[in-house]
Amino acid sequence: MNRLARRAAVTLGLAAVTVVALAGPAAAHTEAEAAASASGRTTITFTAEAECADGSAATTGLRVQLPQGATDVQPENQAGWTSQVTATEVDWTAPAPSIDQDTFTVEMVLAQPVGATVYLPTIQGCPGGEEIAWIQVPTTPGQQLDHPAPSIVVPANATTPTTAAAPVVPSTDPSGPTTTDARMAVEQTPITQEGSPSSGAGLIVFIVVTVAIVGGAAILYLRHRKTGNTTPAPGPTDPTEPTDPSDSTSTDSTPMA
Repeated sequence: MNRLARRAAVTLGLAAVTVVALAGPAAAHTEAEAAASASGRTTITFTAEAECADGSAATTGLRVQLPQGATDVQPENQAGWTSQVTATEVDWTAPAPSIDQDTFTVEMVLAQPVGATVYLPTIQGCPGGEEIAWIQVPTTPGQQLDHPAPSIVVPANATTPTTAAAPVVPSTDPSGPTTTDARMAVEQTPITQEGSPSSGAGLIVFIVVTVAIVGGAAILYLRHRKTGNTTPAPGPTDPTEPTDPSDSTSTDSTPMA
């Protein structure tokens, strides 16, 4: 492998490493899972992956917006935690949580039909009052978001309807339930909410850097393919160069006697 080929291979390798390094942090987020429970309730378990201080600090609180029409809301508390349920939210807090306390469970009766996708905007609390908003709701199938809202698919329970429905997006209609706690402002764009430690600019930088690296490697490779490894053939002799007298092929211009 010649020098240009090795350089192209190294450049492509760096591009791959860059992709992995930049894509890694985006993988951490808050997830939710749902399972059928007793008396028609649904058990929802939230897992807040390590995001506070890049994973070095514990989650200090979790606020979850309740789905429209949810009733009989019964949260479970981890050791040292307390919870509060309002008309619109369930809120867990702890004065001195441990870093491994990242799972939160609540039971409720859902009004949505079996098979419906329900989004649950969530605010994750961190030390020092920092908050991470997991509230982005996709507008198209498969849309990639920086801070997506947790979502569940309604399981089959004895008291839930059986007709499938479209995904349920939390309502922001001010005519909704009257409460002292305003409903979370749901984001339906891929723009990270102000105050969150991440920014959509990081994704733009990632794309520009990756395109530049891969494009440079491709140009090097194509240039190598075009030029090849052949040595240029010697060009024609310059007629202005003096003829070597010792050259046996030279002809004496003096007439013979």
